[in-house]
Amino acid sequence: MRPNHTQAPKGATGKGRDRRRPRGRRGLAWVRRFRRAQRALDACIGLIDSSLRTAVAAERCADRRPIRASRDLHRASGRLVDASARLGRAARELRQTTKCIAREPEGAMFVPELITGETRRWIDVAAWLQEVSGGVFALHEDVLSGLRSGALVPEPDCRPRIVLAPRPARVRAFLCLRLARATDRIAPVLRRRRRTPRPAALRVPRRSVFGRAPPLSPVCTF
Repeated sequence: MRPNHTQAPKGATGKGRDRRRPRGRRGLAWVRRFRRAQRALDACIGLIDSSLRTAVAAERCADRRPIRASRDLHRASGRLVDASARLGRAARELRQTTKCIAREPEGAMFVPELITGETRRWIDVAAWLQEVSGGVFALHEDVLSGLRSGALVPEPDCRPRIVLAPRPARVRAFLCLRLARATDRIAPVLRRRRRTPRPAALRVPRRSVFGRAPPLSPVCTF
């Protein structure tokens, strides 16, 4: 019969390998900055692509559902603003990368090629962001103009409405008098259900042999 666990070898101390990076041995500064710039550019590209797909879908349904299209375009504009912030962060990280390389030139032999390629990528993303932003803002303005002029008819609001019914006077009075804590509400009920304690002077006669208890006082028969 095989055991369901593996035994540790003899002489094992019980300590596993420490996978944490020892303190004082960190990577090069320009590597960290460069990776941050790459992540910022990747996030910017994802936001631009999501906004573009939202704008295409809103343009298709603008005639039938202009209110929904306007809301979608507004959210897409917010994502484009976030993408612009990510693009600015990538530019700052690239500048910091260049400064770190100037301070540590011995460990950056092929870095200028990487910086050049990432800078070209940043320029392409910036041009794409400007193009998509102009298209989204223009489409949103067209939808709003159509709603103001009456060329686009707003669709009926199909969202369910939550109507709060007023509480009757009895319910309001009960809620005002109701105790806040559950223990305070239960305690009076428990006190009412508690049995009455038996008095200490109560004397109960013992059971006789014939099955009935004798009377406590002598009975006189006439």
